[in-house]
Amino acid sequence: MSAAGDKRAQIRDRAIGNQPKRVLLVEGNDDKLTLQILLDRFHSGWERGWAVEVAGKKSMVLEILRLEPGWLGLVDKDEWDVAEQQRQRNALPNLLVLPRFCMESYLVIPAELWQAIPLVRQGGVQGGFDQFQTRMTRDVQRYVRHGVLWHVVTPLWSGLRARGFKEVLASDSLQCVEAVQDDGEIQRVLREWDEYLNPDVLFAAFQNSLRQVNTMPILDQMTGWVHGKTFWREVINPGMNEFFGQMPEKNRRRKILEHLPQWPADLLPLKALLT
Repeated sequence: MSAAGDKRAQIRDRAIGNQPKRVLLVEGNDDKLTLQILLDRFHSGWERGWAVEVAGKKSMVLEILRLEPGWLGLVDKDEWDVAEQQRQRNALPNLLVLPRFCMESYLVIPAELWQAIPLVRQGGVQGGFDQFQTRMTRDVQRYVRHGVLWHVVTPLWSGLRARGFKEVLASDSLQCVEAVQDDGEIQRVLREWDEYLNPDVLFAAFQNSLRQVNTMPILDQMTGWVHGKTFWREVINPGMNEFFGQMPEKNRRRKILEHLPQWPADLLPLKALLT
């Protein structure tokens, strides 16, 4: 049985058994925790028909969905552009793509965070929301650069694999042994890899993308182009500690989610499916 098949069997045994349930697959444990908190607060009874389960990584979500067309999968948008999202959804109708960079992107927008802070704690912030927002967004352009480059660099691995890296020249197959007897073939493959990783082309793509993103409203930058996990860890959580006192990161995350006043508007299509 494949790794995806093994994982599917484990999830079935653990989460479903003989119950008439379906599974919503997510990538990681933090994704599962976030959705469970939101569902418990805003979608009473969801657990009678659904279980949220962790696949471990995006590729595993996709592989299991191919085996289980009745399940749903939710993956981070991160480096996928609109065309790639559509391609993946065409291949897997049971796939949902998060409308933001990643799940932590629901913990980085100052206006949304402010709503989760009790009024009495808000009143203790000198300068109010304006000061809070200034602190939480002061480094955002540094993280926009990081997120834009993430979009350019991360897909390179799958592109290289599509061009035979590294198995064409370095695998234990007889086909590889035969291929590497031909110096011309070795040079052709190496040139193809080299052209694909052309630093001038890649850096130009980064610069062009960065120019376009820098024209966007800051809200769009933060939801779609800032790596939410990194921004939450390095900027938002330390800022919350400055304003409201020290708290373990996991506790802070849970506390915010438990005090959000409403289900995120851009996740309403997901909520509608979990009936």
